[in-house]
Amino acid sequence: MPTYLRPKSSQLPAPTVRRALELLLEHTGRRVKDGLRSPATLAMQEAHAAWMLDQELPAAIFGDPIDVLVALADVPIASLKPPVLVALLEHWHSFGSQEGGALSLKTVAKRKSTLRRALAIAVERGELDRMPDFPEIGMPPLRPRVRILRNVVELRQLLAALPLRRQEWVSVALWTCQRPGDTERMCWSDVDLRSATPSMVIRSTKTRRPSGIRVKMPAPLVSVLRARLDRLEGAGSSPAPTDRLFERWPGVSKTLPLVCVRLGLPPMSAMDLRHTGISWMVRRTGLTVAAQHWGGWSDLAMLQRYYAHALPAGLDQAADELSSMAANDNDDEPPPAAPAARAANDNEGR
Repeated sequence: MPTYLRPKSSQLPAPTVRRALELLLEHTGRRVKDGLRSPATLAMQEAHAAWMLDQELPAAIFGDPIDVLVALADVPIASLKPPVLVALLEHWHSFGSQEGGALSLKTVAKRKSTLRRALAIAVERGELDRMPDFPEIGMPPLRPRVRILRNVVELRQLLAALPLRRQEWVSVALWTCQRPGDTERMCWSDVDLRSATPSMVIRSTKTRRPSGIRVKMPAPLVSVLRARLDRLEGAGSSPAPTDRLFERWPGVSKTLPLVCVRLGLPPMSAMDLRHTGISWMVRRTGLTVAAQHWGGWSDLAMLQRYYAHALPAGLDQAADELSSMAANDNDDEPPPAAPAARAANDNEGR
């Protein structure tokens, strides 16, 4: 028997499919209570689990040459080796649904997901030595439509619930609008806090811009990094240019959503901090080329596809934006062109 299918003790009863599915539903119920899964996910898993427990399969699938029907519910998980799972799924597909029609591949995939997730929960509860060696295909977590912080008040609420080192992590991730990997790779050489206009280097490794571009640093981030630098220098450990800008956060993808849910906020991931920053930028400036370059996209279509929700929702709000332009005497002239744009215009004139 493979090591991952051996019980930890001979006194433990061999875990069955029924027990594994019970553990799965308990686990999913807790996730629904925490707001990390939808009730529809639990209902779907309950339906799939009930279907599995009602099945009677040929014993030949489990290696027994006698062609008799065996109730799947009481089959030990030790019999569900990866080759047996494949045969089991093929049998489900040919067996058909309860209405007599053939099962769709999507339905088979969902039942396969439910069973594999049940095996994983059995491992978590100590009924198996370790995770089976085939990949788990879990149900996707609940993703509400609004996965961003709507305003600075919610940001302050989130920061107040975190320790100082995590507050700095969240602030850098949000105000730089970078992906989590690029955010954690930032060093002190990427920021300039001494000049009159503090700046920083932002990167987009995913879109092949690892060298980065230097941009003006948002004022909230300036105060956060200056406070951190003063604290380090006061402790006698001035950071080297190659030192990381802040402490890394292992397990942020699991911890941050839980903190947000307990505060009544959407279950945000580290990537959603980037979405928040860019959404705030689009809300203020619109779908601009500057926002496109900051986010690292090659064309404006990507920005329009994913961040058009942050634009003014109604015509009245758009009219108010136009009125605010007329109320400001400093906006009579168009904004000055960026250095790159001025250089391009000069070249065209030549």
